[in-house]
Amino acid sequence: MYLNYYNDNKNIKEALLKLPDIEKKEREVVRKDYIFYKGKSISPLDRANGDKSLLGQNWETNDNCDYKPTQEIRNKVKPLLKKQARWMFGVEPTIKFKADNKDDKDGSEELRKFIDDILDDNSFWQGTKKAFLEATIKKRVLLRVEANPNSPIVIKYESIDNFHYKERHGKLLKVVFFEEDEENIYKECDIEKIYYCHTYYYKMDKNSGELQAWYKKETYKDVELKEDLTRDIDTGFSSIPCWLIKNSGELNDSFGESDLDELIDIQTQYNKTISDFRDALRFQMYGSEAVIDGNEDDVNKFIVAPGALHAVRTRDELLETGKQAQVQRLEYSMGNNAAVEAYLDRADADMNFAMDMPKLSDLKNIASAKAMGYLYNDLIARCEDKWNDWTPAFIHLFDFIKEASAVCYPGKYNKAWNQLKYSTLFEHNYPLSSDTDGKKTLAMTEVDSGVRSHQSYIKDYSDAESAKEEWDEILKEKSELANTAI
Repeated sequence: MYLNYYNDNKNIKEALLKLPDIEKKEREVVRKDYIFYKGKSISPLDRANGDKSLLGQNWETNDNCDYKPTQEIRNKVKPLLKKQARWMFGVEPTIKFKADNKDDKDGSEELRKFIDDILDDNSFWQGTKKAFLEATIKKRVLLRVEANPNSPIVIKYESIDNFHYKERHGKLLKVVFFEEDEENIYKECDIEKIYYCHTYYYKMDKNSGELQAWYKKETYKDVELKEDLTRDIDTGFSSIPCWLIKNSGELNDSFGESDLDELIDIQTQYNKTISDFRDALRFQMYGSEAVIDGNEDDVNKFIVAPGALHAVRTRDELLETGKQAQVQRLEYSMGNNAAVEAYLDRADADMNFAMDMPKLSDLKNIASAKAMGYLYNDLIARCEDKWNDWTPAFIHLFDFIKEASAVCYPGKYNKAWNQLKYSTLFEHNYPLSSDTDGKKTLAMTEVDSGVRSHQSYIKDYSDAESAKEEWDEILKEKSELANTAI
């Protein structure tokens, strides 16, 4: 994930994308959340005073101390969110096209392999894992496709920082992408820099009366539009190749929600507690000096720092009585050490609970692999819920690949595939060690019981390209062995 921490080109981007005020505010929140996710401040703390978002997990200190308080950052949210992403897409899902009738079975399998090859060429599932992680932080990502005649299909994800859109009832009506010219890096003057806006939108076809997807590319020099360079093209597709994915959220939520929301306060208190605890150790267990009968001005000039030397005069009105100022060391016992450790453990557990992650202590003394699976039930349920946000985009992507492949791969795509009737299924492969072994054992039992075919087992649990060819090979070997025995 990339984010322009210092908001370079912010005004240009906002002007060209024509962002409304509510979007501008939302993107500031997203920027702050992402920097928090990264951990400690990415710039000196004194520079961050003008932009508090740059503090990350650090914080402002206004204490009037003669020492620099510790700010120890133990970033817990980053590994938690990355672990969730690994659970979702660390192992790519198994795609199945279940034909509605037997006649379409072979054709559906051929189409699935064709689409699977395009996904592999684009490293799609690796990119999806990264896009999912970004969506859990920034709330929204965009899946899009570039399709040109006789050229391979290109599948990309876009960060919310680089696009704006209009939608209605969950359907995208218009999407605008911001792009900076590669040569801008060599230009020192901002007004000489070139920017592009790529727009996908719908236009009514005069002949058919149906909506048609159009593409427009606009070139800007600074914020001035170069109209003579504008390109407006009828793509020939029935839908724009863009699909917005929002992370969870409530009904009619415009932006979705960030998984960081429930973690920020706990992470902040965790960092502050462990920082105070470290200072306690550094200051000899928070031992302090008590002054009796000392001069007020001298006491106020005490240097608050480890090992500091203190010189204190006796108060003037007490000199005649023979009293002497005393400086006494009050040693601090680490009797609250257990309480601090308990608080940190509780904070750690609360973050795991918010993410439906089992604690490490829960993983001890697991009686069986099946019990291990039950321990991850909440996390699996959480991931299943998130699959509901992503599955529609994947299905629309596959449909668009079918539509575009006729012009992108005219020699490879079989137009008869357009007539196939099938259902798209995703088998979610979560990284449970017992999961695959248990499913294999159950499937083998079903084969032995005659309620599952051998070819079905080979298709699901073998690396063979064709289950039928593999089964024919097995039958051939069995026949040869039988003939040899005779």
